[in-house]
Amino acid sequence: MILIGLTGAPGAGKSLAAEYLKRKGAIVISGDDTGREVLETYPESLKSLVKTFGKGILNPDGSLDRKCLGRLVFADSEKLKKLNSIIHPYLLKLLKSKINKYRKSASRKLIVVDAALIFEWGIENWFDYILVVTANRTNRIKRLVNSGLCRREAENRIGSQIPQSKKAAKADFIIENNDGKIALRNKVYGLLKKIKS
Repeated sequence: MILIGLTGAPGAGKSLAAEYLKRKGAIVISGDDTGREVLETYPESLKSLVKTFGKGILNPDGSLDRKCLGRLVFADSEKLKKLNSIIHPYLLKLLKSKINKYRKSASRKLIVVDAALIFEWGIENWFDYILVVTANRTNRIKRLVNSGLCRREAENRIGSQIPQSKKAAKADFIIENNDGKIALRNKVYGLLKKIKS
């Protein structure tokens, strides 16, 4: 069993790389999906968020308005720290239990954790290999804007994480993603052969 931590700066294309790994039979655990599950698994986490940020972060039905919370925290580093201090302990607990579950039951040889904050969480030692997907800043901003963010929100997202160069410096493998989806797919498949051999 090989456990890979897949990370990269916002807009670099790590989740697309994860999708290509999944197509080749890897089990992919999404950090984003795990973050969403935190609120269902640990209802007290939502209460803590409301206590910290106010009822304005809720939808009319009482669920979390993620876009509203995102705009709030990515524009203010202190608020982002507060959010992280509430959510991350629950998230890491859930992530660890998912990895352990797949390790026990999986017949497949590769588990990939697709998560933006592997280095920020300090969990890089969980993995056999760290794969960092990189892209130039222009492409990253363009992709984030195409996903629905305004330019300022895209800049805030990028600024909220440790710089791409520092992530790349800590990687076992780096895949550059500036040349389109087919080029990225080919690089991912090539790396997978290398890892398996």
